[in-house]
Amino acid sequence: MSTEQSATPSPVKRARNPFLVLGIVGVLLTGVSFAGGYFATAAANQPQILPTADARPLPAEIVDPEGVRTCSISKLLRVGPLGTQTALAVDGDTGNQLLSDNIDKPIAMGSVVKILTATVALNTLGPAGRLTTRVVDGSSAGTVIVVGGGDPTLRAGGASVYSGAASLSELASQTVSAYQERYPESPAITRVLVDLSMFPLDDAWHPSWPESERTIGYQPLIVPFMVDGDRANPVMQTSPRSTDPAGRAARAFVTALEQAGNTAVDVDIDFQSAPSNARELASVKSAPVSSLVSQMLLNSDNTLAEFLIRASSVEAGFDGSADSIQQLMLGSLNTFGVDMTGGTIIDGSGESAKNLLPPRAVVELVTQIFDGDKKLSVIGKALPIAGESGTLATRFTGSAAVARGHVQAKTGWINGVYALAGRIDTKGNGRTYFVVVARGKVDSSAQAALDDVVAGMFSCGSNLASF
Repeated sequence: MSTEQSATPSPVKRARNPFLVLGIVGVLLTGVSFAGGYFATAAANQPQILPTADARPLPAEIVDPEGVRTCSISKLLRVGPLGTQTALAVDGDTGNQLLSDNIDKPIAMGSVVKILTATVALNTLGPAGRLTTRVVDGSSAGTVIVVGGGDPTLRAGGASVYSGAASLSELASQTVSAYQERYPESPAITRVLVDLSMFPLDDAWHPSWPESERTIGYQPLIVPFMVDGDRANPVMQTSPRSTDPAGRAARAFVTALEQAGNTAVDVDIDFQSAPSNARELASVKSAPVSSLVSQMLLNSDNTLAEFLIRASSVEAGFDGSADSIQQLMLGSLNTFGVDMTGGTIIDGSGESAKNLLPPRAVVELVTQIFDGDKKLSVIGKALPIAGESGTLATRFTGSAAVARGHVQAKTGWINGVYALAGRIDTKGNGRTYFVVVARGKVDSSAQAALDDVVAGMFSCGSNLASF
């Protein structure tokens, strides 16, 4: 019997564990993530070439380090009497600006304009220059012509507010002697003509000046021949002026001719320009411009200021008119490195409210006066001293008395404006150049308030803070 061989039994199949599968997948995913992170990190750590940044620009001149200034005068600047105040102070030793307040716009400063006039006169006429009044021979018998030379200090008598003034009597004496010598057979002078062509006659009074400046006695009409500044009282700084200064001076000259020996019974007076080739008979000269500038600044003399700026205009090739003053001033001041661009300059005295000066430029000029061209040192020496001289003689009292004798400054005043500009020899033996102005609804109490501000600058010195 045959038998069949039996087949090998099949192995039993086991079911896969689902948790095991998930674990394997998780391991694989983790590995992939690790590998990706590794290679990404490696790539990130590779050095990269970046463009070089532009160097930070540096100033052409590196400023020395400066300590923090802690001395404030802000309370002195914020008082009612100052109205709208302007203040600028610069350290005279370093040139650093110590304080600035409302200095961006040109403003009125009254007679501070006179330091501009003094600068222009010294530069144009020269410190040794003089204003000359001449008498020339007329073209008809018995006639002489007085040629006005723009000297308001010519004195009619023996006394005058102006030291070193030329004498009308001396001019008349020279004239009579020269005329009699030339015309011995007919020596009498019977006619006096007056030449006023140096300045335009229709420009004798600026329309922006209050008429009270003349009637009270601060300013005459600006004509090139007059005596004693056309004062009713020649020995008083402030004295009423007339409406006919040239006629008044001509009559005084006729009287002086008679006293000098002129034999004419009657002498006619008229006005006419002299021929350019007329023969000179006599002449007298004013004190030097340096002296006139000193007198102008010390007493804030409007008359001297106007005549100096008009004479400077003529000397510089202009016509001696008010319209020429702006160009004359800006050009002359620019030679000293003072940029008055943006300013408006109407006259030489500061009487016009239309005069507007940039505060920065004023301090630049003050700096030049004391530390610049030696020609301008005349101005620094002539400026009033606090509590001692000129228009500051009675100022700087009370708490401001600490600065008496230490401030040289030009005062300024017109309606609605009080100002000071100059130099302070500070408590710490330094120097500060400054300008301070009170504007708006202000009165004479602003003067004491300004003095307090300047005294504060004196006490602070180079430690003056800008807050």
